[in-house]
Amino acid sequence: MTGDVHETALRMLARRALSARELSTRLVRRGFSPRQAAAEVRRLLGAGLVNDTALAESLAQAEVRRGRGRRAVVATLRRRGLTAAVARARELVPEEEERAGLARALTAASRRYPGWRQLPERRRKVVRYLLARGFDPRLVREAVAARRGDADDAVDVEPTAAEDLP
Repeated sequence: MTGDVHETALRMLARRALSARELSTRLVRRGFSPRQAAAEVRRLLGAGLVNDTALAESLAQAEVRRGRGRRAVVATLRRRGLTAAVARARELVPEEEERAGLARALTAASRRYPGWRQLPERRRKVVRYLLARGFDPRLVREAVAARRGDADDAVDVEPTAAEDLP
């Protein structure tokens, strides 16, 4: 392997914020030993150049800005190797914030699927649209029922994600 592990890690971090796991994996892929990669990750964690907590908060905020729900945030955190942050998902995306994002997404879905309040097939599409964006099925059911003006909350919503939040 040519080059220094520290220089390589710094170049990687200059391009994009990485979790400790991502950085370690990439260093090993570049040809450094797992021991070298682990030592460099510890060094950069100690120096504050790798900060999984800050990265998790940043990713959660970005997902919320994109109109995504808590389940989407959890999926992103897991994909990026931030498993400790998954347990904090409720802190990272409070229910009030998720409800506000859901309201915005429902407004967008209403424009995308006009007539959804009266047409069951379009209503199912609206529900799928919201679930695909990672919103909690219970919140989707409540929001769709409220927007339709249903008093009985009889909107059919089945969770699409097998994983539950911690």
